[in-house]
Amino acid sequence: MNISSKILLLNKPGQRKELQKFLSGFFVVVEMLSDSSVAKETLIRNEFDILVLQDRLNDMDVVSFIRWMNEHEIEIPFVVIAEDGDVSQASEVIKSGAEAFLQWSHQTVHFFPYVAEVIRKALGKSNRKRVFLDSEKLYQTLFENIRDAVFLFSWDEENNVPGTIIEANKIACRRLEYTKQELFALTPADIDVAGSTNYNLVAEGFEQKGFVVFKVIQRSKSGKEIPTEVNARIFNLGGRKAILAVARNITDQQRALEDLKNSENRFRDIIESCIIGICITDESGNFEFVNEEYCKIYGYEPEELIGKHFTLVVPESNRSYLSRLHDDFIHVGKEIKGNWTVIDKNGHEHLIVADATRIKDASGQYKKVTFVEDVTEAKKAKEALEVSEVKYRTMMENLQDPVMISNDRYEILYVNRAFKKRFGNVKENVKCHKAVFGLEEPCSWCMAAKENMSHFRKRLEQRINKRDYQITTVPVVFEGAYQAKMTFFRDVTKVVKARKRAEESDRLKSAFLANISHEIRTPLNAVMGFSGLLKDQQLTRDESFMYIDMINKSSEHLLHVMDDIIEFSFIDSGLVQIHPIKIHPNKLLNDMLGETEVFKKKLKKGQLQVSVQNALPNKFKIVTDESRLRQILLNLLSNAVKFTEQGGITLTVSYTENRWVLFSVKDTGIGIPAKMHKVIFRRFRQVDEGNTRMFGGNGLGLPLCKHLAQMLGGHIELKSRPGKGSEFLLFIPGFFDESLARALDVTVVE
Repeated sequence: MNISSKILLLNKPGQRKELQKFLSGFFVVVEMLSDSSVAKETLIRNEFDILVLQDRLNDMDVVSFIRWMNEHEIEIPFVVIAEDGDVSQASEVIKSGAEAFLQWSHQTVHFFPYVAEVIRKALGKSNRKRVFLDSEKLYQTLFENIRDAVFLFSWDEENNVPGTIIEANKIACRRLEYTKQELFALTPADIDVAGSTNYNLVAEGFEQKGFVVFKVIQRSKSGKEIPTEVNARIFNLGGRKAILAVARNITDQQRALEDLKNSENRFRDIIESCIIGICITDESGNFEFVNEEYCKIYGYEPEELIGKHFTLVVPESNRSYLSRLHDDFIHVGKEIKGNWTVIDKNGHEHLIVADATRIKDASGQYKKVTFVEDVTEAKKAKEALEVSEVKYRTMMENLQDPVMISNDRYEILYVNRAFKKRFGNVKENVKCHKAVFGLEEPCSWCMAAKENMSHFRKRLEQRINKRDYQITTVPVVFEGAYQAKMTFFRDVTKVVKARKRAEESDRLKSAFLANISHEIRTPLNAVMGFSGLLKDQQLTRDESFMYIDMINKSSEHLLHVMDDIIEFSFIDSGLVQIHPIKIHPNKLLNDMLGETEVFKKKLKKGQLQVSVQNALPNKFKIVTDESRLRQILLNLLSNAVKFTEQGGITLTVSYTENRWVLFSVKDTGIGIPAKMHKVIFRRFRQVDEGNTRMFGGNGLGLPLCKHLAQMLGGHIELKSRPGKGSEFLLFIPGFFDESLARALDVTVVE
């Protein structure tokens, strides 16, 4: 049998022709040349599959000819036949790539078949090599053009995990946004999101099965995360372990899976809201299919029902009627829906709701699909629910907080008793924003709730009818309406006021610290300054007395500030004691007149006229804490002197119709705006910062007077207008007793 290969014999004539003739019986073309130059031209044209060379040619030796072939990149398998006994070139010929080195034998009967076999094997080896090279190109093409990313990893023997990337296709580079050279320095940990896979489990999979399939999230060079499914296999590469990994982008697959899950959830919701017991019967009424829920209703196993007539679960008295209904339904297809009494396996009766539809199978036969719901327990539950509803409605009605339920159209469906008490009765279908807030359009948070009613939860504070409410809204199911929300109104007016007071207190304390620092540092600076000046031995006697006088005045001012602060500390700590004694009004007024004259002298306001007047009944004596009363009056009189430039000051005491002892301190000073009448009785506050710096003061005097008046069981009022002067009215009880002390939470000292 001829082999379709072409052989070129490059030999001397003679016996070689016999070889040519012999080989022609096995191969298609066997051509013999003896001239090396002709042979070179023939080989350049690449017309032959194998070359048979004699070791000694007519004009050059075989080694030189082979060298010429290599220089001209002529790739053709060749066999060398040496002269009888000439093996001197055998080693170099074999190293040069010869398929075989044969020694000529004159026993041609055996030698020629041997040569033919050697040539045949050399051709086979060459074909396999060519196929391998073609396959390599094919696999390289597939490697680069496969639609999945392909990675070749080394194996980290020390840590028993995949090592660095040693090869990657174009898809891998494009997906991860790296060049090949950049990828060659990376490991799986560099391109995978941390924690997205367990490499120890991957290594176990390689060890147990040699391959593993797992999911991981890869991260591109720009940080993009790519869900990926990896199919990896371990193999031997050049004597070392390597990993071939095919990574498929499953972003679309996961998206489709999510869509499928969402679709399943939607259908699951539909199924759960429908009758869930299902059975299919044939034209004769025999069961062909029953689901698990259907079996639960009747207490049978599926195999106990399949093939049996459906009247097995019907009371005997009703079997004939229901059989006729079944036959009519199969032939006509009229819908059947109603409540029926059925019997389970144990003979117990159940109340069911049944619905049915007719379908046609692949063979054209009609079937009946029946949907069944056991409402026996539902009926009991409904009755219990009605009882529960009454209970919870009663609870809602007795809540102290107003409660309102509204639908997605902003219509009020329910309000409790507390709501009606706070906001009045509501008409049917009235809008909640109009009934509660007096608005024509829905609130912004109501509109936001409508967009996602089932998950909307909101808490905010709103002022309604001069009250502050904390409003909480949650989704509810009310009277079958899923698009409803329940709103609670908690009155937090006191909390809001307390919070505002705390914020105001913080602000005032900051203002106080700024003010009091001035009030303390100014006299301290004076004391330190004039004390330093007194060290000067050149001072005259008059200058020394003047400096000492300044030190005394500053010390007195500082002492007054500290007394006010300490007094408030005692008040806040609840350590204030009341010493009620009998007080002679005339003596008190004369003392106050003397103190006021001292104030005038200190402030150099000798032009002011000060007068006192006692309008109390004769021999009337006041029983109260004299020191506290004097403290209040001295504060009021010192303020009057401080803020009055022209005119006069009058201190009057009288007895009112309501049995109050009334002390009035009236001046013709600068006056106080109406908006500041309450402010000035708060701690650390003055009418104007400019006045504070002009007239001095720490903002504690009037608040202290107010607290002391309250401790004495009284109060202070103010009448004043800017430019018209001021009148402070101190009301105290004529007699302070222990019951009043207990009410005021102060200690009475006898």
